[in-house]
Amino acid sequence: MYLTKNQELELLSALDSRGESPLKFAYIPGYKEWINVAQKSREEHSIQFEEDLLKIESFPFIFREITDQIKTVNIIDFGCGDGVPILPVINYLKTVPNIRYIPVDISENMILEAKKTLKNKFPKIEIVSIISDFEKGEILEDIFQLTKSTNTRNYFFLLGNTLGNSNNTEKFLSNLKLSMFSEDSLIIGNQIANLFASSKFIKYYQAKEVYNLVTSTLRNYGMKCAFEEYTVRWNVRQKQIETFLTLREDKKITIASYPVSFEKGEEILLFTSKKFGEENLAEELNNVGFRIDFFATNKKKNTCIASVTPTRYKSE
Repeated sequence: MYLTKNQELELLSALDSRGESPLKFAYIPGYKEWINVAQKSREEHSIQFEEDLLKIESFPFIFREITDQIKTVNIIDFGCGDGVPILPVINYLKTVPNIRYIPVDISENMILEAKKTLKNKFPKIEIVSIISDFEKGEILEDIFQLTKSTNTRNYFFLLGNTLGNSNNTEKFLSNLKLSMFSEDSLIIGNQIANLFASSKFIKYYQAKEVYNLVTSTLRNYGMKCAFEEYTVRWNVRQKQIETFLTLREDKKITIASYPVSFEKGEEILLFTSKKFGEENLAEELNNVGFRIDFFATNKKKNTCIASVTPTRYKSE
């Protein structure tokens, strides 16, 4: 239907063995639902809006090494969405002779939306898109082809809690590091946990727009879902949001001609969204082999921006 054969098999395995519907697949049939979530967040000045303000304040330090000798800047936008979060970045760098925008996403439709957004604001910008499930592998060859010329700098972006929404943070960061060179920077925008933030996170994810997004994969494969079955929880120990479909009746879904059955009362995990603590995120980055060059939080201490670079392994 919407997924490739391999993606269908991965979805089938996740549902059959773990009772999980991976969030990344929702961006393929549900890309319009994602846009609805993002637009609501921007209109209400909620979680994503706070990241935008902090991001803009951080630019002078993040881009401090861009000098007159730098002729090309590659902006590699992982999980590009509709491209709106990257607009302030491009605007800040508008004096650079050549800015190349590289949207990377599992959804071709998302990439098309991002390209449309960027071309509307910056008609002359060069865009090279990469369709990739970046949770599963690196894109080094693609990046190398765009970095061969001299006086080029690469800036990788993970905005909008993309890191926190991944299934395996360490593997995800390791894959990113495999796509980077020594002078490249990775800029992460992520929500962080504190004593007061959890209730706001829960309210944000309880929205009908979020429900429509995270159930889009199941619904497009024929499963009947009801908003009343949608459950949002805050896991204190893991510092993450967890959302489920708690079934009110027996249900069956067929994927790749294989039926998967669920009984009334069972829960299907729709996604987890890790918020980290400041120290937890720093530890994750250090364990993978990133050096933290810059780390800032907003006044509410519920959003952070971090700029990191890969480091060489040193035996203790």
